[in-house]
Amino acid sequence: MPEVTSITGDALRELLNQLVGKTAWRSRAGSGTGSIFTLQFGSELLGDKTQGEFSLMVYCAWRIVKGNQILLSWHDDSDAALVPGLAILHEVQVVGIELSRWNDFAIRFANGLELQIINDLSLLRDFDSSWFIIHKGAVHYSVTPNNLILVESAI
Repeated sequence: MPEVTSITGDALRELLNQLVGKTAWRSRAGSGTGSIFTLQFGSELLGDKTQGEFSLMVYCAWRIVKGNQILLSWHDDSDAALVPGLAILHEVQVVGIELSRWNDFAIRFANGLELQIINDLSLLRDFDSSWFIIHKGAVHYSVTPNNLILVESAI
């Protein structure tokens, strides 16, 4: 049975800093998913060519910006805009990350794009996670709408 513990923002930031230098690839979005999407980073996992060293899944509000311009956001149509729009992050290297005290998460890319993920803080949310990242297919780091950071790993 998996063990679930909580960690600090500093511990999550330490993990997320490992994204720097990794390349994004294989986003998934579209019909039936609304604004939810996944994005892979780093090398493919052995035995699973669909998942990277880091696998990000976003349920909350988000946007892709360049400078002061919003290029794409969670409000856009999932089939017509999100699928091709997320592909602009493919094969682009991460050059920086930022994690706020509210667990908003920004990923800066070498081409000047930035993926901004906004943790929709609310104790009234009816789902477990605003966003999560899986490391090496084994450890699941989840940011909750009430601003907890949970870690689940198989034992």
